[in-house]
Amino acid sequence: MSRVSTSLGVAALALAGVALFAEDFQPLMKTTQTAWPEKRHIGVICNYKENQADILALARAAGEGLLISVVDVRTPEQGNLAATLLANHKTDFVVLMPKDRYFYDGSFGATVAINRLAGHGVPSIGTMPVALKQGAVFSMGDGTNGQIQVTDRLIGTVDVILPNQALAASKASLVLRGEGMATIAVHAPK
Repeated sequence: MSRVSTSLGVAALALAGVALFAEDFQPLMKTTQTAWPEKRHIGVICNYKENQADILALARAAGEGLLISVVDVRTPEQGNLAATLLANHKTDFVVLMPKDRYFYDGSFGATVAINRLAGHGVPSIGTMPVALKQGAVFSMGDGTNGQIQVTDRLIGTVDVILPNQALAASKASLVLRGEGMATIAVHAPK
């Protein structure tokens, strides 16, 4: 297993131009941190190289003191391995990358991974409404026009307090925090 851990302070400067077209994870992270303040370990399943801008945007939105474990996958068949790896690393919740080739909101690979993670008690969240249909506990982002959408049924996840619609703020009212960024650890599935 290859493991690369890095602080994004230096990477932010290198990827600043690329991140201009990344998903806006600020509303999602603000809602997550309000609903689950004790959850500090975020999981991501995606092709790391193709999603660096979105992962950097997620790290900025998450802020300093959080850890993002990315399982770098290249095929949909690696979804079960990735989900098991994140569960074994005690990930608190998983965020779907909206532009990933195989594990995006609504994809079959993401559905399999979400259900596997839910069986381990790890909730998943997305940025598109379709994520709710595949088992994500809530969705908020560019695909929902900044509005929080919460599932009406949980799959396998028992101890998750869902965010209240009132907790969500509109994208226009959020300000980028200057506290720093989350640390990113990249893992390859076994």
